[in-house]
Amino acid sequence: METDSAILLASFLDSLDSVRSRATQLLSNDARYRLQTAPSGRYVDHNRNGRYDSGADVRLVGNPIEHAGIHYAHAAGLTGAGQTIAFSDSGFRVGHDAFDTASVSTGTGLDIEDHGTFVASIAGGNSDDMIGVAPGADLIFGSFDSLSQLAETANMARTANAVALNNSWGYSGMHINSADYNTIFGSSAGANYLAALRNYARDGIVVFAASNDHTETSAGLLAALPQLEPSLEQSWLAVVNGVPVVSGDDVVSAERVSSACLEAAAWCIAANGSWTGATASSDSSYSFGTGTSYAAPTVSGALALLAEAFPTMTNQELRIRLLASADNDFTGFSQDGTVELVPGFEHAYSEEWGHGFLDVAAALLPIGRPTITTANGTVLDADQPLAIAGAASGDAVARALSNVELVSQDALSASFVIDASQMIAQRPAAPMFQPADAVNIGRDQETSFGAATFFGEGPGIPLQISDAAYDVSLFRARSGGSDRFGLGLRRSFDLGGASLHLGGAVGQDTLGLLSDWNGGTDASLMSMDVGLTAPISDNTQLRFAMGYALGQEDSALGQSADVLLNGGAVTFAQRHALSHNDRFSVSLAMPAAVTSGTTSVVLPVTNSLGGVSHESVPIDLAPSDREVRLTLSYERPFSERSSWGVSLAHAINRGHIPGARETAVMFGLRTRF
Repeated sequence: METDSAILLASFLDSLDSVRSRATQLLSNDARYRLQTAPSGRYVDHNRNGRYDSGADVRLVGNPIEHAGIHYAHAAGLTGAGQTIAFSDSGFRVGHDAFDTASVSTGTGLDIEDHGTFVASIAGGNSDDMIGVAPGADLIFGSFDSLSQLAETANMARTANAVALNNSWGYSGMHINSADYNTIFGSSAGANYLAALRNYARDGIVVFAASNDHTETSAGLLAALPQLEPSLEQSWLAVVNGVPVVSGDDVVSAERVSSACLEAAAWCIAANGSWTGATASSDSSYSFGTGTSYAAPTVSGALALLAEAFPTMTNQELRIRLLASADNDFTGFSQDGTVELVPGFEHAYSEEWGHGFLDVAAALLPIGRPTITTANGTVLDADQPLAIAGAASGDAVARALSNVELVSQDALSASFVIDASQMIAQRPAAPMFQPADAVNIGRDQETSFGAATFFGEGPGIPLQISDAAYDVSLFRARSGGSDRFGLGLRRSFDLGGASLHLGGAVGQDTLGLLSDWNGGTDASLMSMDVGLTAPISDNTQLRFAMGYALGQEDSALGQSADVLLNGGAVTFAQRHALSHNDRFSVSLAMPAAVTSGTTSVVLPVTNSLGGVSHESVPIDLAPSDREVRLTLSYERPFSERSSWGVSLAHAINRGHIPGARETAVMFGLRTRF
């Protein structure tokens, strides 16, 4: 799989529903995932009386893969490929089938033990029987039997650029105080180990399991080491074990199995440490267990998944993502402080749960407000549309930007790629019938394709200049929180039976026919129209109408564009069609659409090298298929002063969108007082 963050976004934003579906199928249909559901009846006997006591003991329920959202990462194709996880532990069965697909490096004096085998299989296991958090990661196995072996493993991890150094152990009885610190690190061997940790922590993340003793009142020395070595905090994670109760993907409550985070709270995170993992009994043996020893590699594996998903981010930035995305919005989480993870972005923590429960799926999605930075340094909100496509362009703008990989950044500086077409809002086409049509049904509407085609209906004012009679119309519409106006002038000519209508208008785009570009000014239009009404017989008429308009779209994201629009209609109307004084008409119309005009926008996009560059993207504003609308209308009087009518309209390529269809019907009543 490619390791560009564009792949991640294509899965998690453009196709989140399909990822969710695949993730659900993994939990339901893949035996390796079902294996991790806690066996029925298992619990932690805190009071050690041999039975389960509600309120004292903790039932082990649920699936740690599901609880941490790991299945979403797997469904998106993330496996931790190309990443390395190092382990300091009791020993490992290197030949276990859980490690058959991994590249494994080992330190000196390595024993074969259940504990290390189990721990490593959670983070990177991959076999026909089980799957770990990062099944594609490479592994380093080292012993914790001596300080020199611990230093050796830390040095191997640094050399291999391991994303995480997992430590599912701690010194019994050693807490975060100066005396215990000096006991461990006061010797030359201890100093060498501390130096190895410091050197590794310049780039990698050290993960330490908290104590399993739920009654502890002080954090373990190594889990809380940044208290005495502040420079290590940016590369340190402590992990506690809890059993969350989830609703959907959200933690709603939780029971703690291990100690609390305590003094390590500011760099602590919780995970469900109840797993079925590999044991050293044979090359294919597995068993169930719980503990912070197993919660820690869940976090270490998650770091490998993030490192694959965000290849340009540092491991320290990945650590911040895990903390920032941890789920702490659940009953029982009591905030004790906040950490400013990056300038301007804080995350709450509690002394019990740290930053909350590990949530890999949330860490893979944008955190905070995503933004897009233009070539001139303008920062746009990625939650807002780049443009609202004009009604006269149909889906032309979205089609032009389809598959253009637009790069955005979230509040933690992670890059995400968005299909630019998703940031185009589509202005809906005007309704096929307007309220005024109900009272004008069947009436000869000679002005139906005049200036109203481009500006909407407006109040008319007769104007007499010399011997010529003109109709002046004022058009007004409210858009984007402001009023927009247009002014039209129209004159009719009697051709001896036929009549000719000429008109023009100028003003702002009151109907939203043109696109509204982020940072652009209000669009304006100048139109002219011509209409001809010709009698065929005493009771029949044929009407032709055509309108043209010239407008300009202005955008701070690219170049301005001159656009040409037109619209037209032909109508056949007959009086006394079925009865005296009734009216029947059939009309074939093409609503206003852009016929020519191109623009371009300069956007930060992914280039062929996988980097980001600002490029000009050309956009043809004319729709590929125009709307064609057929309308049938019939009006019939039912009294001397009143009449009723019905109109039926059917449009193909509705809104100038290929293949879209719509049918509408309207009933009207007209009366005179």
